[in-house]
Amino acid sequence: MKNFFIFLSSIIISLFLCEALLRYVIPNDQLRLRVEANKKQFKDFQKLTWNPKTNSFIPLSTGLVNHPEYNYKIKHDEFGFRNPCNLNIKKKIKNIIIGDSFVYGVGVKDGNTLNCQININNFTMGVPNSSHNCYYNLLKEHYSSLEKYNSQKNFNVHILFYFGNDFESLVNSSGGCPMTSINEVNYKPKKIFNKVNYIITKGYLSEFYLPQIPKLLYKSYLNKKFYKNINLSNRKYFLDNGNDTFYTHVNHINQKKLTDSVEIFYNKLKKLDEENLKFYFYIIPSGSDISADRLRRKSKISGFDYKLIDTNLKYTAMLRSCDELDIICYDLRKIFSDKSYYTHDTHLNADGVKTLAKFIEKKINQNGTSF
Repeated sequence: MKNFFIFLSSIIISLFLCEALLRYVIPNDQLRLRVEANKKQFKDFQKLTWNPKTNSFIPLSTGLVNHPEYNYKIKHDEFGFRNPCNLNIKKKIKNIIIGDSFVYGVGVKDGNTLNCQININNFTMGVPNSSHNCYYNLLKEHYSSLEKYNSQKNFNVHILFYFGNDFESLVNSSGGCPMTSINEVNYKPKKIFNKVNYIITKGYLSEFYLPQIPKLLYKSYLNKKFYKNINLSNRKYFLDNGNDTFYTHVNHINQKKLTDSVEIFYNKLKKLDEENLKFYFYIIPSGSDISADRLRRKSKISGFDYKLIDTNLKYTAMLRSCDELDIICYDLRKIFSDKSYYTHDTHLNADGVKTLAKFIEKKINQNGTSF
């Protein structure tokens, strides 16, 4: 029994010694970045009120978000969307803005949302974890209700795509509106491997350096193995720790499939009211697509080689499709910088939302409301 105790004590002391060496004596940049990212994982709570049956949040309900990089309360309007600067609409609306968490305003307080930062009457329909198919459903479901707030019955509809992780759903015509699972962060892994990963990434081992080594080695091994077979694989891109996607070659993007999907989506939108709706598409970039430093950091955390990545591919493909279909499509990469985003979270901070709002407002003023 005594020998077993000595053996166990030796293992524990050795582990803590290795941990101390990794932290203070032989620091590794990749391990440090991984642990820093773990600290900023969504571990606490999110409480929203999304109702899939109505394709809206519960009207006049409140929500709450608590993330390591931001926390705030949310107010929804009488339609069930986040429009804090017109909770009860009494003014004419000519601009509808539709999108996912970037339109909803994940990461910013009510006063810093697009709805408040755009100094022109607008109505936003933003839903986290949604896709272009959901954007169509949102407009189809709620357009008739909004018509009474515009005496001229014509609207400019601004649709925002986040090309960090929404590109593939657009290519594949996949995805839709989320289920009630977005209302609460309640991650309970069932499989052994997922449980271990949860403990290392978000659990009690998440801030220790030593447990990250096998995880990083395994991810690096998988990515190296995957890259050797990427031309034979269905998934022809790398993923970072925030599920943003990164391509290495133009041949890995099916241009025709993308164009066909965008055309189907655009035609469905127009059929809702061809005479009174005018559409504008906006492409919001991932922070890693406009910042070499962020891409380098993300690749180290996620175990792939940033030198292989061509960050232009998704955007040039989308612009090519827009040109072919004669769709007004704005590439927003030039208006943002690394400082527009949170350090670890993929969303825009208050300054980033303000930058986006100014651009949309500028385009509204330039394009006017002519049909």
